[in-house]
Amino acid sequence: MTAPSGTAVVLSASIWRFLFERPSLPFPHDHVIFRSTATDAQYTYEQVRQRAKQFGRALKSQWGWRGGDVLIVMAPNDIDTPSVIWGCHFSGGVVAPVNPELSAHELHQQLQGSRARGLVVHPQCAAVAVEAARLASLPSDRILILRFDKPTCTYSGLSSIENFINAADEATNVDSRCVEIEPDKDTAFLIYSSGTTGRPKAVKISHRNVVAASALQTAVDSGHIDWRRDRTLAVLPTYHIFGLICLVHLPIYIGTTTMYMDKFEIATFCSLIQEYRISHVYAAPPIVLHLAKNSLVNHYDLRSLRMITSGGAPLPASLVTELHQRRQIPVRQAYGLSETTSVSHIQRWDKWRSSIGSNGPPIPGVEIKFADTDGRQVTVGQEGELYMRGPTIFKGYLAEPGLTAACITPDGWFKTGDIGHEDDKGNMFITDRSKDLIKFKGYQVAPAELEDLILEHEAVKDAAVIGIMDHRLASEVPLAYVVVNSGYPENETTARAVLKHISERTVSYKHLRGGLIFTEDIPKSQSGKILKRVLRDRVPVDLVRRIGAREYARYTVAPKL
Repeated sequence: MTAPSGTAVVLSASIWRFLFERPSLPFPHDHVIFRSTATDAQYTYEQVRQRAKQFGRALKSQWGWRGGDVLIVMAPNDIDTPSVIWGCHFSGGVVAPVNPELSAHELHQQLQGSRARGLVVHPQCAAVAVEAARLASLPSDRILILRFDKPTCTYSGLSSIENFINAADEATNVDSRCVEIEPDKDTAFLIYSSGTTGRPKAVKISHRNVVAASALQTAVDSGHIDWRRDRTLAVLPTYHIFGLICLVHLPIYIGTTTMYMDKFEIATFCSLIQEYRISHVYAAPPIVLHLAKNSLVNHYDLRSLRMITSGGAPLPASLVTELHQRRQIPVRQAYGLSETTSVSHIQRWDKWRSSIGSNGPPIPGVEIKFADTDGRQVTVGQEGELYMRGPTIFKGYLAEPGLTAACITPDGWFKTGDIGHEDDKGNMFITDRSKDLIKFKGYQVAPAELEDLILEHEAVKDAAVIGIMDHRLASEVPLAYVVVNSGYPENETTARAVLKHISERTVSYKHLRGGLIFTEDIPKSQSGKILKRVLRDRVPVDLVRRIGAREYARYTVAPKL
């Protein structure tokens, strides 16, 4: 498929010029784009633009910001983060949005790996940020708080965005020009993805990738979404690529007022849809599950909701049908990865009924093929690995040339590792993953990372982690197989110690919600590779021995997602 006419011109722009230096704007400058559901604070298009420009000038004046410098942004969904993101781009910088639930250890790793020169954090993340910065030898004056929630609180002497901007306004040497960049070459975002194994990898997303993803998805939905009538509820995390494109960039491009929630809770979610007459929601499968099956939903008027776009993980066709039959709410499914700059496939707004169970066709401008193990394209309807090529495909992994070369062919095809096929109408169906990644509610969990951490515990001799389906959550969850060291009993006390060890060292979505199974050995190939398929085949029998899953909430320090 080819890009729509006029798109080539758009793709030559930086994110800043694409969003804020357009020849014409389809909505008024004083139109509200972002609104907080917690405080009712709001920002118009012009306020976001001005705030972003002020922050970008401050970065250059106060920190001597240069092209390519990395700024980590750590916050839950918050209407103050978009201007920080685009201010960094104004000054030529790179933004690395990270999960606000990261531990100090995990944030320290990302500070080091990205070589970040600064941190912007939500007040709730301040303590973790200070500790991680200390470990990374990053000065405390390179940490900024989005705002002071309590006027009397100094957050250990850290400065706020407001103070940072005010200090720059008092300077006389502030450069007010937007830094020129090369859209196809210069990195705009580092998005942390687990890749196939091991620690999180930084996916390099260019300005052209983001502009293409925003423009091409807008072209797909043209005629169905109108800024005059439509309101979006932002419940998916905006530090994830799906939320970053669909809930940060799309709203300011097409003008839809977007209401920000900091976290999902079913009653609040339904109440906000009813109160603000929300017409469109981007969601993950567990939210669709709640809407279809939770009796609490019966107490709310959700008739304003014209469409749910679900992504991040597979969505059972039966759930789509059930929700529509029970509540008359349509759901379409999308597919995408960090490496494809969010959505690469999406069911069309008016054709979701005829393609239930699929991810729809690719967006314009994205080429796809399904290939066999030798890289040869298979026929329509035959299973193969999904390959993609186009303007939304990432530039590679930061400081990982070997990993990049392994998944991007010399002629530009990205090998996703996902197995599937397409029908004669071009709708894509994903049937399996050749990667071992576990997807918990749309988040990627690398088994190898958890295995390394489990092996650090004194009671553990060997370990393997696989994903199992938890139908109550409509999601995969990590399950650990553990071989204990001599002298340690195979009992609940040991299991709880191992589970606690993981919960204290990882973000919430990586916790072993599937529990733990003791085993005499971990099956491995002659080369030492863990035979995950053997373990998966054993799960139905071994589940009777599983420890920890049912009582998970009793001894973990983090709340359930």
